[in-house]
Amino acid sequence: MGRPISYYLVYFIQILLVIHVIRTGRNRLWIWPLIFIPLFGGIAYVLIEILPELGNSMTGRKTLRGVRRAVNPLGDLRRLQNDWERSPNADNARHYAQALIDSGKSEEAEKILDQAMTGLFRTEPNLMLMKAQAEFSEDNASRTVETLEALKQENPDFKSPDGHLLLARALEASGRIEESIKEYAAVSAYFPGAEARYRYALALSNAGHREQAAEEFAQMTKDARLAPRHFQKSQRYWLKLAAEQLRQLR
Repeated sequence: MGRPISYYLVYFIQILLVIHVIRTGRNRLWIWPLIFIPLFGGIAYVLIEILPELGNSMTGRKTLRGVRRAVNPLGDLRRLQNDWERSPNADNARHYAQALIDSGKSEEAEKILDQAMTGLFRTEPNLMLMKAQAEFSEDNASRTVETLEALKQENPDFKSPDGHLLLARALEASGRIEESIKEYAAVSAYFPGAEARYRYALALSNAGHREQAAEEFAQMTKDARLAPRHFQKSQRYWLKLAAEQLRQLR
C-alpha cells in the first residue's frame, strides 16, 4: 500500500515552513529540524517563531483568533451566545461581541453592543472601543472616528494604544491624512511594538513626505538593531516591511 495522504500533507507543510524560514530571514538552523523531524519540528517552529510575532499586534491577534475559529468555528461562539442570552450584562456583551467580530459578523456585534450600552454603560469605554472596532471592520471609517472621538470626550482618562492606533487608521481611511499623521506620530511614541511606527512612516510616504518617511523607516530599522532579540523576533514582520519600504524610497 502507498503512504496515506496525511503523510504527504505533513511534508508539504514542512516545505512551506522551510521556504518561510528562508524568505523571512530567520535562523537557518531551523531548516534541519523541519526536514528531519517533520511534525514536531514544524510545531516547534510555529510556536517559537510565528505565534509570538502574531500575538504582538492587533492584526496578529486577529489572525490568531482566526486560527482558533478554523479549529473550532462554532464552539466558542455558541457558548458566548448562550452566556449573553442567559445574562445580558456588559461583560458577556463584550466577550460575545468580540467573538462575532472575529467571525466576520460585525453588524451583529454592533447590535449586541448597542443593547449593552444603555444606562450606566452607555459610555463604557471598552464597549465603545469595541463598537469602533466593529465599525472599522465594516469599512465605515467615518463612524469609527465619531465613536472614538465620543469615547475620548466621555472618558478623558481612558488610555488604549490599540484604540489610538485605530483612530489614526480610521482618519487615514477617511481621507483626513494630515490629522492621521499627527495621531500616528503620537501613538508611535508609546505603542508597544513596531506596527504604529511602521504605519506612521507609511502614511508619511503615501502623503508625499518621502524624505521624512525615509528618515523614520531608517531610524526604526536602526533602533530595532539595538533592541533586545526578543523584540527583534516578535516584531520581525513590521521590521521587514519597514526595510522594504526604505529600499523603495532610497
